[in-house]
Amino acid sequence: MKSQVNEKKIVVITDLDGTLLDQQTYSFALSLPAMQRLRKRRIPIVLCSTKTRAEMLPLWRELELRDPFICESGGSIHIPPGYFQFSAIEMKRDGPFDVLELGSDILFLRERLAQAARSCGVVFRSFASMSLDEINELTGLPKDQAFRAWQREYDEPFVIESGNAAQLIAVLQAQGLTVTKGDRFYHLTGGHGKGEAVKKLLDFYRRQWGEVVAVGLGNSANDLPLLRETDIAVLVRNPDGRWDAEVTAHLPSVKRTHGIGPDGWREAIDNLLNRESA
Repeated sequence: MKSQVNEKKIVVITDLDGTLLDQQTYSFALSLPAMQRLRKRRIPIVLCSTKTRAEMLPLWRELELRDPFICESGGSIHIPPGYFQFSAIEMKRDGPFDVLELGSDILFLRERLAQAARSCGVVFRSFASMSLDEINELTGLPKDQAFRAWQREYDEPFVIESGNAAQLIAVLQAQGLTVTKGDRFYHLTGGHGKGEAVKKLLDFYRRQWGEVVAVGLGNSANDLPLLRETDIAVLVRNPDGRWDAEVTAHLPSVKRTHGIGPDGWREAIDNLLNRESA
């Protein structure tokens, strides 16, 4: 009997840092062989990250991808013109892409974060107040890449230096905003998230192809909304040898890789394609 993977089109949607990319070096060397297998089979590889468009575009080009990508925790979806055989009225042309904006403006988010922190007595630092040297120190990114990371549009990363984090998050959530925890930072978004963007994009694929099998890969709590929207959810092991506890608690059926980071990503894709070929 054929599996669902044999019978339907596959779409792979993946987080970047700690998943497709090494969490410390940002290298994709270990995941590249599996990416090449996907490209050979013409299986879409959709990047979905907290990273900015300015960060993701050079990587997208370096990986020689041709598929849509999702920026800033679902703040926007960037689709190559003509990729789908239909047009959506809510899209706008922005440079070389058709863009679907789902997020709230970054200035609005920064104002709400500052107000909430004052009311809770929380001391924080966000990208808005960090120098490129500070971003470099916290992320390990070279200065040119740190500058691209600083160019936020829909997602404000921040760290809490003192105060009650849970109270701050509750105040922001009461205003309809979303706070998620990534590998290095909390992320504030305007009620949108990776899950909403993934769902929207998968609707486009289904409109074009009919039924699809969505494969999601991530490594942190920030990826939980993404994983929930996919048919096959894969949790990639972290460098400390563990799997994210929040994801396993809320999505107990998630598949777990033995390999860490991009090595685990390769493992998951190889397993998928080997089963599909069987």
